[in-house]
Formats: sequence, C-alpha cells, structure tokens
Amino acid sequence: MTSQEFKAKAISLIDDLKAICASYGLGNDGNKFKIITQVFLYKFLNDKFAYEVKHIKPSVPCQRMRTSYFPCSSVQAPPG
Repeated sequence: MTSQEFKAKAISLIDDLKAICASYGLGNDGNKFKIITQVFLYKFLNDKFAYEVKHIKPSVPCQRMRTSYFPCSSVQAPPG
C-alpha cells in the first residue's frame, strides 16, 4: 500500500466516522472529535499490533473486520 492509498483510506475512515457521529446527534459537538480520535487511534494501534504479531509468528491468521479500511493483506511479516 502506497502512502497515497493509505492517506485516502485514512481520510475515508475519518469521513465515515464523522457521518456516524452526525447520524447519532453528535454533529458539531466537541465530543465528536474525541470519539473520532479514539476510534481512529484504536484502529491504528490494532493494525500495528497485528503487524507485530505477524512479524513474530507469521502462521497466526489475520482476522478481518467487517469493514476493512486497512486490509490484513497489507500487514505482512518481513522475510526471514
């Protein structure tokens, strides 16, 4: 995944989170940004953890979420 693809997927994820917040009445609320930041950081840390696990033990299967912005196929252990 190139950096441009990653950026586009990250922006798409943030836009989807904003839409969800707006549909539940959190539009134009200060808490919306807290929720978006927390969910985005959770997703980032979850992907980072999956990468590190694949690095340590490549035989561990990668569980995909229902909506995958950053697919497991992009998380690959380095050779060796």
